[in-house]
Amino acid sequence: MGRREEVRRRTFAEILDVAGRMAEAEGWRAVTIRRIAAEIGYSAPVIYQHFASKEAVLRTLLERANADLLERMRSAVVDEPASRGPHLAAAAYLEFARSQPGPYQLVSGGAGTGVDAATRRAAAAEVLAFTRRVVHAWAADSASGPIDLDDACDLLWGTLHGLAGIGSIEDVGFDRALHLAEQAVSALVGYWSAPPAAPTAHHPHAHRPNVRREK
Repeated sequence: MGRREEVRRRTFAEILDVAGRMAEAEGWRAVTIRRIAAEIGYSAPVIYQHFASKEAVLRTLLERANADLLERMRSAVVDEPASRGPHLAAAAYLEFARSQPGPYQLVSGGAGTGVDAATRRAAAAEVLAFTRRVVHAWAADSASGPIDLDDACDLLWGTLHGLAGIGSIEDVGFDRALHLAEQAVSALVGYWSAPPAAPTAHHPHAHRPNVRREK
């Protein structure tokens, strides 16, 4: 690697590091190209040589955050029984939210991130696909009836997002959120194992009151 390329890579990494630390300290709204440049000691045009805009910086950090989350979830379930997959993936998700609050805000679309829903979902594609595989593996292992994977994954993600919000509350915390996650995922897999029966057809005369006819 030539010296110019080495400097370029180092500057690229430093921009991302500074943006992440700035967000952790002050929130994502505080992150601007001008402030990043001032922190590093370069002019703004130098930053624009690497990133076209603040949004480009955030997209790169978002992709890295999802890669981190995916690796944590994979590591949590590897070599473990498929029956525990949803529980272990859930715990990994919450540990990510606990240990990486800034990146988690990007992943979950927190206030001030400025990343639209379509971009966030595209960046999370591999994480979502992995979640489907975990739930599918659980279903195959448990010999449950057919389940709607889209519904199941949305329920799981919605539950975990809510629990991460609870965990971020200072007087509640993530230990409590993890405890609740074990119960919540158990409730979900219980529902997936035995979904409620479809309602029986309603006969139009089934509940007609017995009316005596007048003679």
